[in-house]
Amino acid sequence: MASINDLKIGINQALDEEFPNITIYNEKIEQDFEEPCFFIKVLSSAQDKELDIRYKKNILFDIHYFSDKEDINSDCLDMADRLYDVLEYVQVNDNLYRSTDMTHEVIDGVLHFMLRFNYYVLKQIEEAPKMNKLKVEVKTNGR
Repeated sequence: MASINDLKIGINQALDEEFPNITIYNEKIEQDFEEPCFFIKVLSSAQDKELDIRYKKNILFDIHYFSDKEDINSDCLDMADRLYDVLEYVQVNDNLYRSTDMTHEVIDGVLHFMLRFNYYVLKQIEEAPKMNKLKVEVKTNGR
């Protein structure tokens, strides 16, 4: 079972493997950060109960990319094309998680690459106490 932090680490590792010379920020962007860099942000997460011990998790990430090129929009669009391939599958421990709903937009010279992970979790619950034996007495009217 992957947690939100596990997926964030998996994204970080995939980006670091593909772009080893680009700094990746996870918690916050430092005031005097150097470009190019990535910033991984969790936009939202949700969990819905399904059947019995099954839950569906839904986590939405926004990967910010800050370019250092003169032609920022062109560089951001090239990076978006690469991220569609790099982040389609993210490795977490020994499992691959497939991202869905991948979209991107460039806002004020920053690429926002959004991706979602939907997966199921089985939660182990404490075993409910078993029912004791039931004693039933049947009274008859002399018949």
